[in-house]
Amino acid sequence: MSAFAKKGEEKEKAAKEARENLKVLESGLGEKSFFGGETIGYVDIAAGWIGCWGRITEKVAGVNLIDAETMPLLNAWFERVLEFPIIKECLPPGDRLLEHNVNFHKVLTAGST
Repeated sequence: MSAFAKKGEEKEKAAKEARENLKVLESGLGEKSFFGGETIGYVDIAAGWIGCWGRITEKVAGVNLIDAETMPLLNAWFERVLEFPIIKECLPPGDRLLEHNVNFHKVLTAGST
């Protein structure tokens, strides 16, 4: 959240910390398609939103949290989870989600210098 809401050095520090945490998440995934193996499960559903949020953060705040080169397994996992039919069906439309988060970012950063 700090990588989304902060500016300047604070934003970069928060982004670096977020990427480090995401690498820990990736290490738990290993070479499996999903955290439980070959089928989507609880951990995938509970953590899958991070992929959506990461991509929104990149578009709105200009911070790349999920890099396909440095986190290829996690990036591919996010793609699988976010394209899973029931997950995809439950996500709000992308344009509305983006618009909401652009406005939310403006509110969060309005007082920042």
